[in-house]
Amino acid sequence: MSILKILNEIAATPSRNEKEAILRREKDNELLKAVFSAAYNPFIQYYQSFIDDSFITAPTTQQHSLKHALAMLSGLSNRNVTGHDAKTFLANLANTQTTENKEVLSRIIQRDLRCGCSESTPNKVWPGIVPTFDVMLSHKDISGIKFPCYGQIKSDGARAHISLVNGKAVALSRNGKEIELHGCLDKDLALLINEGETLDGELLCYKDGKVLDRKTGNGIINRAIKGTISKEEAELIKFASWDIVDFTSTIPYSARIEELTKIYFAYKPQKIYVLPTAIIYNELEAQKFFENCVAVGQEGCILKNIDSLWVGKRTKDSGKIKEVEEADLIISSIEEGTGKNLGKLGAFVCKTSDGLLEVNVGIGFSDTQREIFFKETLIGKIVTVKYNQLIQSKTSNIVSLFLPRFVELREDKDKANSLNELN
Repeated sequence: MSILKILNEIAATPSRNEKEAILRREKDNELLKAVFSAAYNPFIQYYQSFIDDSFITAPTTQQHSLKHALAMLSGLSNRNVTGHDAKTFLANLANTQTTENKEVLSRIIQRDLRCGCSESTPNKVWPGIVPTFDVMLSHKDISGIKFPCYGQIKSDGARAHISLVNGKAVALSRNGKEIELHGCLDKDLALLINEGETLDGELLCYKDGKVLDRKTGNGIINRAIKGTISKEEAELIKFASWDIVDFTSTIPYSARIEELTKIYFAYKPQKIYVLPTAIIYNELEAQKFFENCVAVGQEGCILKNIDSLWVGKRTKDSGKIKEVEEADLIISSIEEGTGKNLGKLGAFVCKTSDGLLEVNVGIGFSDTQREIFFKETLIGKIVTVKYNQLIQSKTSNIVSLFLPRFVELREDKDKANSLNELN
């Protein structure tokens, strides 16, 4: 069976267990294993977002194997060919493939095999095949915070790490996908950090000096993650940073944020800024700080322990204060609408990663989204859902959500929250 047929077989079932069973059936398929690694390893970048046939210059004299094409991709990942030459290289490489293999190659370049699998499923079959991309995450509350602490606003952007690589700003989403920025942050990033250093923060979109609403802004960012963003749209993007990442976990946050803030005020770049940081001395000041953040249109605030070290996981050294809660859930099935929504999306049936929470999300969609989402293959994708509180079912042990509202599809995430993370 060809690689494309296997991927389509995996995509055809909504069951995670069945997807895993198919992969276990193919566990000795070294080519399939290589395809998953090539597509989802966040530490392999191709610096291209799609295959552009208009760059084909060499006629097809013979067809090569998909294995050969995967080996040749090192020319992109090692930066042996760049810019216009890289587009030509990739187009000519794809032109040596069969139609099916060219489609697989295209999905690899787009970092989406379109089979509803995150890295956790292939990693169960081939342990370590997809290295995890770790970011420092805040705890759901401030139970681990020690006063005095730092306070920062919690904004509605898309989480990203941005590194300076060969003078270019290379941005990676929370699940390790490269974000196409068309070079718009290169100059500013070079003012703030050295080659190989990394900033942590959020991408937001601005127009006429104001932050675009979350749906519009993150829609643009999602196109950047997919590689379909235009240069004009990329010009709207700014990066709000709060940390210089210390992968050695030896430098306290006080030193990291002080250095970052100092450099920022020395150069004052236009498209990258550092979040203002306040010192909070007690719970009363924390509550006032939270209320001020909400009053200016933010969703809440983050409190951070002053001497905390960077860790690539969720930590109680950083805690959220929010009015409305959010959950990242996985789409397990899709329900068709009724009445005016017949033939369109009615609701997403969503679950936590452990399956202990299940909820139908049927509010928050535009008419256009109901049409588009019903046609797309979205089972296995992650969505952000707003809610007011957790509720326990009276007839089962399954937990649900009170007033769930769809916020957005998360192209930058491939892991759902567990119930424990929401409690």
